[in-house]
Amino acid sequence: MEIRKSNASDLEAVVALVERQRHQYQKYQPTFWRKAADSAETTRGFFTKLRSEQETFFLVAIEGSQLQGFLIARKFPTPPVFAPDGDIYLVDDFCVLEPHHWLTVGEALLSHASTLIHEAGAAQIVVIGADRDLAKAEMLRRSDLTIASNWWTKPLK
Repeated sequence: MEIRKSNASDLEAVVALVERQRHQYQKYQPTFWRKAADSAETTRGFFTKLRSEQETFFLVAIEGSQLQGFLIARKFPTPPVFAPDGDIYLVDDFCVLEPHHWLTVGEALLSHASTLIHEAGAAQIVVIGADRDLAKAEMLRRSDLTIASNWWTKPLK
C-alpha cells in the first residue's frame, strides 16, 4: 500500500468514498449528519480547493490502482481561551473503503499524517468521527488518541 499526497486523478474516488460514508453517518444520526442533495458537487469543489492549500495535508492510500482511503488534515485556529503550545490540525474528512480497513489503511494514513503534522511543528491533532463509527473509534484508541469532547444533539423538528 502506498500513502501519498492526493492528485487530481484521485478526486472522483475520494468524493465517492466520502459520499458513501455520509450515507452511513446519516443512519447513525439522521438530523445532524443529514446529507445535502448536492453534497457530491459541493465536496468536489471544496476538496479541489483544499488540495491547493499549503497548510493542508490531503493524503490517499492506494493499493494497486484502487483508492483504499483518504485523510485531510487542515490547520485549525486555536481557541483564544486555550493554549495547547502550538498549532492544531483538524482531521474531519477521513474515510476508508471498508470498516475492517480502519486498523490497516486508516492507521497508516493517520500515522503518516501525524508525522507530517509533527514535522510542521504542530502541538495537536484532532480527529472527528461519528459516535457509532466503532471501527474508526477502535483505530483511534489504538493510535493513542483520546476523547477530548462530545457533542450532544437533539432534533427540534
